[in-house]
Amino acid sequence: MSGVNSTGNCVIGDVDFLNSLLIPPSYRRIKDIVPVIWKPPTITWVKANTDGSVIGLNSSYGGIFRDFTGAFLGGFSSNLGEGTVLEAELTGLMLAMEFAASHNWSMLWLESDSSCAVHAFKNHSAIPMRFRNRWHNCMQLGLFVICSRTYREGNCCVDALASLGHDLPDTTWFHILPTSLSIDFTRDRNGLPNYRLP
Repeated sequence: MSGVNSTGNCVIGDVDFLNSLLIPPSYRRIKDIVPVIWKPPTITWVKANTDGSVIGLNSSYGGIFRDFTGAFLGGFSSNLGEGTVLEAELTGLMLAMEFAASHNWSMLWLESDSSCAVHAFKNHSAIPMRFRNRWHNCMQLGLFVICSRTYREGNCCVDALASLGHDLPDTTWFHILPTSLSIDFTRDRNGLPNYRLP
């Protein structure tokens, strides 16, 4: 008799049994599939998507710079060595700011799929102590920076770039888009979605 009020979800095998007791089965509601589309910056801005990657104890990071048309302006990838995901994500954000300053891209939109890194950007007390000096220096570069979070599906292009960093001995700047990123890059530039499944 309490089956009608149950908040649990039934499995397919229980449906006949529940029906025989005149209890309507309770099904889990399937959430919507969310299309995630990379959004370009406005005309005076440069957008830098960054990401970190950790395999075992080894971490790496990467970033990609694009203009308002979605054109590739450059990218970077590097091996951080031993480190956490947060350390890789924050190092990617800091290096993006340093590269932006060296290229005179003073209006910078940083985007990451790490909610912890975006939170740390907005709340400097969340920056780990060993990064605070470099972080403070990045804040003094004369950039106007905004930082936002995207879903991982909106960061696929730079996710692949961060993974490349595991095989690099040092920080590498890419003047030309690596061919392994071309499919994701073209998808982003043409406004085609990646899908976030429930």
